[in-house]
Amino acid sequence: MMDEVKRAGIMTAPIRRAVAALLVGLFTAAASVGCAAADTSSPDSPLVAVYRGEAACDGCPATVAQRLRASFTDAEVVFIGRGERLPLQADSLADVDLYVQPGGGDDIDAAAEALPPRFVGGLEQYVAAGGRYLGLCMGAYLAGPVAFRLVESDLDGEVGRPEFPVTDSRETVVDVAWDGHHRQTFFQEGAVLPPPEDRADVFARYGNGDIAAARYDHGDGMAGLVGPHPEADQTWLDEAGIADPDGDDWNYAVPFVAALLD
Repeated sequence: MMDEVKRAGIMTAPIRRAVAALLVGLFTAAASVGCAAADTSSPDSPLVAVYRGEAACDGCPATVAQRLRASFTDAEVVFIGRGERLPLQADSLADVDLYVQPGGGDDIDAAAEALPPRFVGGLEQYVAAGGRYLGLCMGAYLAGPVAFRLVESDLDGEVGRPEFPVTDSRETVVDVAWDGHHRQTFFQEGAVLPPPEDRADVFARYGNGDIAAARYDHGDGMAGLVGPHPEADQTWLDEAGIADPDGDDWNYAVPFVAALLD
């Protein structure tokens, strides 16, 4: 199954998504020129670091950062990566409350190799010492032994699992029960998650009962892993040429993220 995931396109429509993210970024930058003095962040604001770089798909970091800023207005959301506000090195995590690894491309091993080994080891130590990790789609796969080692076993793909309706790598929406609320949620080659230990919670399940989102204790910290894409917005659906019959799903995943920031 891991080979199938590597061959499949977790994200197959990056260009228009990147353009949309760029336009959002340009608008935000232009708007901030006139109100830079109105920065309301404080030393008590949670610091959320969203990875942006080769291990993420074009536009995916911008989408999740935009979602987090809208839902957690007291948090300071910044990018971490080469040339970003926070450089991609272990000591950048010292003051970070939540590290986010967004969706990525079509090769798990290549994504893992794009991350500097010292940063990979530092991220594991950060979580073990009490840090929090949020992994979305590719970010969930990278939480396994292939990279960050926050969970013990490699993650397989949900495609092809018993009673799961998707048998190929296309972008689509699938039934996901978010804390009991059934929603049609954006999906492409997402992971099936392993059962968490007693101290962690299962938050979402695919329609066949497989785990779609869960929290896993790692040392004194915690990793929140998500197989599908609740952060996907209308631009993702438009690019994929699909419809979401019950609308935006992000608010159903917000409590899961909030628990990581608590």
